[in-house]
Amino acid sequence: MKVPKDPSQREIMKLYPKRKSLRKSLATTYYPVDHHIYYDGNSFRVRVRVDGETISRSMTDKNKAIKLRDRLLRKRE
Repeated sequence: MKVPKDPSQREIMKLYPKRKSLRKSLATTYYPVDHHIYYDGNSFRVRVRVDGETISRSMTDKNKAIKLRDRLLRKRE
């Protein structure tokens, strides 16, 4: 779709369709930082699978998240 340069000629509804689900729009989005560590803008989430169980913890400090991840990975081996 070609977007006109003049903003008054743009069809905003076609350019930006409505959200289909409010729940999906309110869900937290985590971005990968490192292996098993994700960041959502406020906190770091560590997710590691140990003995068939997924351990997921949220922390505010990246260094603590890395230490927890390393400890869980050693426990997994």
